[in-house]
Amino acid sequence: MPLWRCCRCLCPGTLCGANVDDVFAYTTTKNIKIRDARLGLLHLSLMICIMMYILVYQLIGKLGYLKFAEAQNSARLTLQEPTANCNPNDSGCRDTFSATSQLPYCCAHNSSCQSDKIDQSCKCDYRRSFKDYECTWLGGDDAALIRESSIMITTFTHDYQETLNTSCFSDYPVAGDACDKLWIVTSLGKVFTADVEQFTVLIDHSVTTPSTGLATTSRQMTGMLFVDPEAVVDGSIRTQDALCKSRSDAVNSVDGGSPTDTAPCYLKPHSAGGLDYFTVGTLLQAMGVSLEEESYPGSGHSARYEGLTANLVIEYSNWRFWHGTEKNISYIYRPLAMPQSTFKSSSLTSTDLSLQQRLKKDKHGILFEVRPGGQLAVFDFTQLLLQLTTSLTLLAMATVGVNLLAQYVLRMRHFYKVALYEDNTDFANLEALESQPEDELRRELRAMNLPDTEDKYRMILLLLQHGYRPPRSSTDAPSGTGSIRSVLSPGRTAPVQHWM
Repeated sequence: MPLWRCCRCLCPGTLCGANVDDVFAYTTTKNIKIRDARLGLLHLSLMICIMMYILVYQLIGKLGYLKFAEAQNSARLTLQEPTANCNPNDSGCRDTFSATSQLPYCCAHNSSCQSDKIDQSCKCDYRRSFKDYECTWLGGDDAALIRESSIMITTFTHDYQETLNTSCFSDYPVAGDACDKLWIVTSLGKVFTADVEQFTVLIDHSVTTPSTGLATTSRQMTGMLFVDPEAVVDGSIRTQDALCKSRSDAVNSVDGGSPTDTAPCYLKPHSAGGLDYFTVGTLLQAMGVSLEEESYPGSGHSARYEGLTANLVIEYSNWRFWHGTEKNISYIYRPLAMPQSTFKSSSLTSTDLSLQQRLKKDKHGILFEVRPGGQLAVFDFTQLLLQLTTSLTLLAMATVGVNLLAQYVLRMRHFYKVALYEDNTDFANLEALESQPEDELRRELRAMNLPDTEDKYRMILLLLQHGYRPPRSSTDAPSGTGSIRSVLSPGRTAPVQHWM
């Protein structure tokens, strides 16, 4: 016996007095087929366009099936003076500083420069825009001030000797009644850091996205330096074009780019032990910045003297539009200088046990702050389901759009509107029928050759559907015992049905 027949045998006919088929009836929509090729083709065209948009553009092109998460990173930066491609910690390693006579910001000890003993500067014929100062040699450790994900590279140092004014105290450290000058300051010297552009910055960084579980270090990734002409504040890209032209590996795109000698371009970083490093000069050129430019309008000093602040954004990615996810994570360095910014760090060192004398160092320099950028992606079923749900909504909107066009815009809109909508029964005579007993309703249905096996409500709707009208007066009622009389609407005839 078929399963459905067995279920019918086991199920009761009624449940709490109600027909079991009515209790567990399945409700669904009823579709109307309008046999018009023009309307059908319009609907089909919209459906195809929506499917192409969802499947091709959103899912395949825009990677709608992937879950994207903002990258988080940590970075360690170190600074090294220029060497002959060796580790300065090795005894045989030699530094390769440029001679101070070749550095235009260093005072020359000849007739081309005039010294200012008070300001400890000099004015030279070959650098008239700004004052020159004596230069000093610094190692990478001395020139760097390293903090979490940032590094300050010293370009100018001003030393002070400060002595505590004991007249400000009645009995040190008890303060006296008044104090005009707490520390007596003596300037010891002002010096530029020689050849700072040739120092190298080593970058060791790692990336993670906790929500996706992806994590790796720079040794397992590959990256490029982006030379962005839009990062230039004053609109001049001469230094950037010069950088791209000086590198034979400069390309105009990360993926399969062709060689170029103008900005924008992408450059491969130098590598040491799997870690990237750049010269300070390369990073400055990539930002379109020169230490020999005025720091800010009205400063009267160069950026070498005042210092500057820059962000080094590392943009991570493991995906490409129209391609999907990639096996390895890649990254792009995007250096960006803050317009008209300066930077200075001060340190104090006591020079005697009484703590009444100290050495103060004001270090101006370039602050590089590493920031994460970009997104990492993994396949996510929930995201895919969301895109598919959106497609169903758009498909439903296509049907609504075609219905609106069919009813209000197209030439045959009047016929389409009749085909799309079915008028409901007129309930104006409902009360007259509802007050009648079921026997009278059945008698009226039999008189109109209509089935009388339905319940009372269905019989009333059937009478109304076939044009029942109550009698206008008592004279209209047929002779008999209290029966009702139906009057059909003009132009309508009761159907003739044959029953077995």
